[in-house]
Amino acid sequence: MGVYMVTIASADIYYGEQYFLSAPRWKESSLCRWAGFVALLSSESTVFLLALITLDRFICITFPFGTVRFRPRSGRICVALVWTLTFCLSFPSILTGLTGFEIYGFSDVCIGLPFNTYTERKGYITYDFESNVYQFVVDEEAEQRPYWLYSIALFLGVNFILLILIFFCYLVIFVQVRRSAKVAGSERMKQEIRMTTKMALIVGTDFCCWMPVIIMGILSQTGVVDLPVSLYAWAVVFILPINSTLNPYLYSFVALCSKKKDKFPLTRFSVNAPPDIDISKMKKPTMGE
Repeated sequence: MGVYMVTIASADIYYGEQYFLSAPRWKESSLCRWAGFVALLSSESTVFLLALITLDRFICITFPFGTVRFRPRSGRICVALVWTLTFCLSFPSILTGLTGFEIYGFSDVCIGLPFNTYTERKGYITYDFESNVYQFVVDEEAEQRPYWLYSIALFLGVNFILLILIFFCYLVIFVQVRRSAKVAGSERMKQEIRMTTKMALIVGTDFCCWMPVIIMGILSQTGVVDLPVSLYAWAVVFILPINSTLNPYLYSFVALCSKKKDKFPLTRFSVNAPPDIDISKMKKPTMGE
């Protein structure tokens, strides 16, 4: 996401106030396609990986004595499949503008968030030098290219389903944790609960990051509200990067808490012991005593 933000900021500085004259060229440029690909790859891989982590926590907490577990080998395979899937989902960003396939819609920031539906008439402006007259020509084919359907399927379909599954999995997990807290469990179960609590903090930031985008997209597509086009830039700059910005601090916080607990593992079970006695300083008994 950092690479994407630097790319968009550089393009904004380059075009400046003359951007409206170069908007179509910018959307079809290789740099914009690359930025859109990187942004989608980053955001979608995060959602899928968090769903995978949630599934692992769900299995460990809900079925503590089960045999189904993510082993190192199966974990690597699942992560590889996630990256392959997100790469395929992000690849259409590279094709936009090359084959008439457009997914950005009204967005000028190379991410086709589903905040707007479509215009009633789409076309281009022609200018007649002899009569000095501008004329708007309707593009009939544009009405048959629903570019927003891809972003709807991706953001309002795939992401929404994954986030709902994550929410219900953690809901079941915390219900199970409350039940387990009333019964003295094994040390392994306690470790699983501590790890799940830490991961819930990380997953929660991603949930709070994407749910506003999904809710705004649903309201816009159903016609409940009419969101301004400028909301694309605000969402990309202030909402989507929240997760990428907070993750390093959250992981550092989790690691720091783990080190503190590992440093004093037996503090809870310590007992008062008598001080050490130095035998060499003890007074030796004599015959008269």
